[in-house]
Amino acid sequence: MASQKTLIPPLQLYRQILRAHRVHLPPQFRILGDGYVKAEFHRHKDVDNPLYIVGFIEQWQDYLNHILSSANANANAATRSSSPTISPAVSATSPTARATATTSSDATRESTLQQIVAQGQAFGKKIDPALLDKMTDQQLGQLYELRKETKGLQTPQELDELAKEEAQLLEKAAATIPASTPSSTSTSSPQA
Repeated sequence: MASQKTLIPPLQLYRQILRAHRVHLPPQFRILGDGYVKAEFHRHKDVDNPLYIVGFIEQWQDYLNHILSSANANANAATRSSSPTISPAVSATSPTARATATTSSDATRESTLQQIVAQGQAFGKKIDPALLDKMTDQQLGQLYELRKETKGLQTPQELDELAKEEAQLLEKAAATIPASTPSSTSTSSPQA
């Protein structure tokens, strides 16, 4: 008997993802991620198919787990190289302390991202080819648009690699489209 993964209720999952974005992502990733998460959850709020709902929730839980594990790995790496800390003596109830802590955590996130980019570490993960095979044309189109939006956040080497992958993805999508007959353009004169 295979063990089943416990699914988080959709609203709780939605909140946890946005919270993870707020805590672990740099501002430019957060803006993009929050908008995408909100749009996807809104788009799927009226879905009735239980299998589709389970797949949707499982994929978003995997995403949440990836963000949390990446953040932990990056935090451990950042701690080893230079340990930026927030003073535990700062009172969490003081508005000034909260503003200072927020500024420090923003600076920490930003410096962590800069370290990741400088070290050539990848942020995120490659999409499993089996998952790409299961995607509809609309989903592939959305993925392409997302990829275009995130291109400004990569190094030139990553952009070259993305261009190659993009060309392969477009070839794959073109192969799935049935060959169409050339449309005949007749020049019929309008009748009066």
